[in-house]
Amino acid sequence: MGSAASECVLIMETARWVGQAGKPTWRSVRMTGRSHRLVEVMNRVLQLVRAAPLTTFAILACGFGWMFRIAAVLRGETGADQFPLGPIIAAAIVAGCLGRAGLTDWWRRLKTARTHPVWWIIAILGPIVLTTGAVLVNVALGAPRPTGTQLAGWPTLPGELVGIFIAIGIGEEAGWTAFATPQLLARHRFATTFAIIAAIRVFWHLPLMLDGSLPPVIGVVANAGFQFMVLWLYCRSGGVWWLAAVWHSFQNVVGGSFLFRMAEGADQARLGTLLAVVYWLAVAVVVLLDRRWFSRQGGRPGLANVAPAPLSPTP
Repeated sequence: MGSAASECVLIMETARWVGQAGKPTWRSVRMTGRSHRLVEVMNRVLQLVRAAPLTTFAILACGFGWMFRIAAVLRGETGADQFPLGPIIAAAIVAGCLGRAGLTDWWRRLKTARTHPVWWIIAILGPIVLTTGAVLVNVALGAPRPTGTQLAGWPTLPGELVGIFIAIGIGEEAGWTAFATPQLLARHRFATTFAIIAAIRVFWHLPLMLDGSLPPVIGVVANAGFQFMVLWLYCRSGGVWWLAAVWHSFQNVVGGSFLFRMAEGADQARLGTLLAVVYWLAVAVVVLLDRRWFSRQGGRPGLANVAPAPLSPTP
């Protein structure tokens, strides 16, 4: 019994978290049996994270984002919300597994907010103009005009904007834009980065589309157009991810929480299609007006003032 017990008990004089050759690992002075195997498993997990940090990030972001829905399904219930803090939690975990350099780089990008005022103006007015434009076209096509009673609810929007900015703007974009986007830009061209991050963002919204909470034309087409716009803003502003958080928040408040609730049935479905159309018209305008930048910078990886070195463990 003594030898069996020794195989099950951790005998450790010291244990600490250190970096070996730039790679985080667990080191213990004396350990036996199951405890040693546990440490080996932990080290293998860390190796997998370091080998595929962006894939790990995407999996964790979706896992945390869907966890309440998954739990509800297991209980035989419906109606659980998406957890908007999933991306920021996933980014923190992966950055931590990459060591001090990973956390430092992410934190530096989180603090980056200084840029030309024009980019802040675009981030605020962009979603307002595009959503309002879609509503006006929808009315021109036969949808009822928003009533004075409906529009009178606007005083509640500022308070709702604050909550959405914290939960969704920061909760999502600190992961999508502040963590994943610069790492992709370090390795890929603008178009490839857009395709990858748009696919991840769309996939994250999949449960909302499956249960009917989010029309696919918005969840896929409009979402991709939105991703193009915020990626362009991120690059042109010198890596200010807060612009994406602001755009995202205004879009959700002006569109999802206000104007879109004023339409019903076929009118609301058409409004979603129109929103997708106006977003891609905006993309076409941006590419046309800023074609010199796209031809000079957007066609190669490692955009100046935006992308760090490719992801790697602590040096």
